Amino acid sequence: MLKVLTSGFMVADIIAAELPKIAEPGHLVFASKGIKLTIGGHPCNVSIDLIQLGLERNSVGAVGVIGKDAFGAFIKNILEEKGILTYLTELSEVGTTKNIILVVKGEDRRFHVDLGASWYLDPEIVSKRVLELKPKVVYTASGICGKFDEKLSDVLRAAKKIGSLTFVDMVEPYGKQWDYIIEHLKYADVFHCNDIELKNIFKTDNFEYALKVANKKVNGIIFVTLGEKGAIAILKDGKGIKQKGFNVKVIDPTGAGDAFCAGIIYSLLEKIGPKALSDITVKELEEILMFGQATGAACVTGVGTTTNVTKENVTLILNLQGKKVLDSTEVFKI
Repeated sequence: MLKVLTSGFMVADIIAAELPKIAEPGHLVFASKGIKLTIGGHPCNVSIDLIQLGLERNSVGAVGVIGKDAFGAFIKNILEEKGILTYLTELSEVGTTKNIILVVKGEDRRFHVDLGASWYLDPEIVSKRVLELKPKVVYTASGICGKFDEKLSDVLRAAKKIGSLTFVDMVEPYGKQWDYIIEHLKYADVFHCNDIELKNIFKTDNFEYALKVANKKVNGIIFVTLGEKGAIAILKDGKGIKQKGFNVKVIDPTGAGDAFCAGIIYSLLEKIGPKALSDITVKELEEILMFGQATGAACVTGVGTTTNVTKENVTLILNLQGKKVLDSTEVFKI
């Protein structure tokens, strides 16, 4: 049985990190750390991270759409070299989705996206793959995938039909409001977003209120990342935990959220096994959240979305700071 099937937008990332500044009009800024072409898009990043964390080759699959161009070939080759089973639709009339990422030292990333082929992801094709492959976990990332975003519930219902764990993630949406995701959350066993996204989804500046409403909408566990401030996890019964983050040197924050998700999925597969999500204890949740955070921390120490996400790097971070982060855990009830 396939362990994880990912689906959503697949992206060729063009990254310039640790820039001294953004160039003024008509002026030039040198990228001293180079400009790199890397694979991107949540499903690609999560898939690669899972393999690099230790899942077996050919135990992870990815469904998506690419263009019949150099960027699409690049994505396909990288995924297959990593041992990921690819189920890709290739379009000749539309180019692969691309993202130019500018990272000024000490500042957050700036994204510049060409929607490209990902906009044409067919939800029926994804559902058929889910039913055919019967993965333990179905990870979906939406927001810039056209009809797939609209019909996400169909994909999630297909996954629930065969007993898969459903993991819902998203990106800033194109052509619609953030709250499009709400109707689909009742089919989510796990939902991830960051604190800013959570407030945008529920159209409020009150973070605590957004958490309460999200808890009512999501079928299982909510994970909210808070950047350098750490992360929060909330069980369906309203019991929640908050942990401080790991202290690492940030080179490039691109892909940190995806790495966090991969760490959560890996930890769920390893620690929970056949246990029902509703049976997870607060203690187990603390360890799962810590591992997800450590995976995200490993990601930001290198340029690129998956470069430094390895079992060795995560283990090193856990050995150095794991106890401190675990001891920082605060338990609360919403």
